[in-house]
Amino acid sequence: MKTQRERSLITKYWLLGGGGAMLLGSGLAVLLEGAKLREQKAKPWFWISTGGYALIMSGLSLIGDANRFRTLADVLKELKDRTDT
Repeated sequence: MKTQRERSLITKYWLLGGGGAMLLGSGLAVLLEGAKLREQKAKPWFWISTGGYALIMSGLSLIGDANRFRTLADVLKELKDRTDT
């Protein structure tokens, strides 16, 4: 049985991981749109590409935070298993 703290950490893991994946995918799409605009010599390509990079970096940051919460949940589970035996 998972404790309330473990469930909270796993919930944060799923929310941040999912949000990070969405931002990462959106950032890649925006970045590719900026590259397409650059080929067409459209004026705002630089700012669109910069926004794409910002989305990608934000997504990677959220995925990193999600990994931290998953690791904390695994450590709590391991400590609980050690004390139960």
